[in-house]
Amino acid sequence: MAQRRYRVKKAGYRKYVFLVATVVIAILAVVVAISALELIGIKGGVANYTATKALFYYSPPCSCCDTYLPKLKSLLDVVIKAVSPDEFLTLKRDMGIPESLQSCHTIVIGGKYIEGHVPISAVAVFVNGGFGEDVKGLALPHRETNPNTWEGPGYYIVFKNGTIWRVYS
Repeated sequence: MAQRRYRVKKAGYRKYVFLVATVVIAILAVVVAISALELIGIKGGVANYTATKALFYYSPPCSCCDTYLPKLKSLLDVVIKAVSPDEFLTLKRDMGIPESLQSCHTIVIGGKYIEGHVPISAVAVFVNGGFGEDVKGLALPHRETNPNTWEGPGYYIVFKNGTIWRVYS
């Protein structure tokens, strides 16, 4: 009889250890998943980085900005600045924005730029440093923008060395 009690206790102990190990692994999996989503800039949709200041330059009259700007404001602390067409072209040239990628507005964040209607999800990754230090800016020319959503099927990543990568969503 003593052996039987020992076996019951041993089997009960194994079930307890297995249950505790399963719970610990499940908690670790959730923590890792949340950390990974935060790393790529997703927190319940698009992360809110209101601490990040952005200068939004445009040259009147720009009607599409009325649709894109609220999306951007959900992500950034935006200061809007209207400039003359000459000032606008000078800004783009000074920032090093390739002519083929220029669009209706330019957003400057910490010396880097977002040109045109880059998808907000990509902007979230950009402001979180997800593209790395070698990235100079993101761009989506007006001609490639969907007029219903004011975003596009992809965007361009412009690197400091002049390389331009096309990213398809």
